[in-house]
Amino acid sequence: MTDRPTMIFHAAYRLDPQAKSASGIRPQRMLQAFTDLGYEVLEVSGTHAERRDRIRDLTERIAGGLRVDFVYSEASTQPTGLGEPVTRATSLRRDLSFLNRCRRAGIPVGVFYRDIYWRFPIYAQLIGRLRAAIMRQFYRADLRRYRRGGLTVFLPSERMGKWVPIVPPDRFVPLPPGAEIRDAESSTSTATDAGTAPDAAAPLEVLYVGGLGKNYQLHETARAFTRVEHARLTICTREADWAAAAAEYGEFVGDRVRVVHRSGEELRELYAAADVCVLAVKPIVYWDFASPMKLYEYLGYGKPVLASEGTLAGRVVESEGIGWTVPYREDALRAVLERLSADRGEVERCAVRAREVRAEHSWEARARQAAVALTGSDPLALSGDREAS
Repeated sequence: MTDRPTMIFHAAYRLDPQAKSASGIRPQRMLQAFTDLGYEVLEVSGTHAERRDRIRDLTERIAGGLRVDFVYSEASTQPTGLGEPVTRATSLRRDLSFLNRCRRAGIPVGVFYRDIYWRFPIYAQLIGRLRAAIMRQFYRADLRRYRRGGLTVFLPSERMGKWVPIVPPDRFVPLPPGAEIRDAESSTSTATDAGTAPDAAAPLEVLYVGGLGKNYQLHETARAFTRVEHARLTICTREADWAAAAAEYGEFVGDRVRVVHRSGEELRELYAAADVCVLAVKPIVYWDFASPMKLYEYLGYGKPVLASEGTLAGRVVESEGIGWTVPYREDALRAVLERLSADRGEVERCAVRAREVRAEHSWEARARQAAVALTGSDPLALSGDREAS
């Protein structure tokens, strides 16, 4: 063990380095962020048996005097203990009992609670009413144990708190996704004078990366592009999502709206070509509190964002000055696109702002925010002060 501040990173499932969904990517990014910041990270993750053995070892070491500054846990989208296939080593109590023991030992403990789908009617529609009723009891049991243990509960946004029962609101701390800082050369051709129309051969390139479906409705956005001469929308979505939604969007696809299927490093080319990224989705209740990881991916690339009014993403875009928040209506979206296609200077100004603020939203910044929220100070800064003295 070194003199560096020490933290425990807990996840009641195996981490997947190849994960492509937000629920799989976030734990990997946070784990790496704590390491990159300089923490001595003691990891508890893996299969039921692997976690059982690791928990036993750390419980003994803590009882023997191991100093741990804090514990940070990333909850599964499933109830605790069910994020892995059931085996003889499965326990629905072991992981949360460990977190609560750490708390009783005087170690601050926080859990990132990512998913509240189970509180909405769509959950029963997806898995069936009987199974949903049973699973909801498990979710509520988790929250009762958070409450009894006095754990801090990190949420993707402050607004999500009103949907989370049982835990007192004063235990909630917002901790949105982070941005991976990655540079892609912009194709933006900034006009020298505001209002100067760009060459028709160089349309405003706008990029959407994400799903399509009930929670991701882009119909008004796609329709707007079909009516703007100097703008083009690229929708990057999974092949399965497009197969299910093609009949709804087929009328929009053409010279001004195209659909591609890319992931991982393949996205870099799309971001390099994009002038603006878009999250102009229909503002259903979910988007009032959901903090989409794609917003921060856009920000990490330094891209300005076009988002919908009535969404959390829209409020972030507006408050940070990193783009445009407009009503989810074809006419409103069309008006903004026409203005931006004619004034690339406005696009570039928002891009500059995005690049200015993105470090404040990096994964390392999120890890540091979690540490400060749990300990009341920055353990790394205190460690530096101790070394200096």
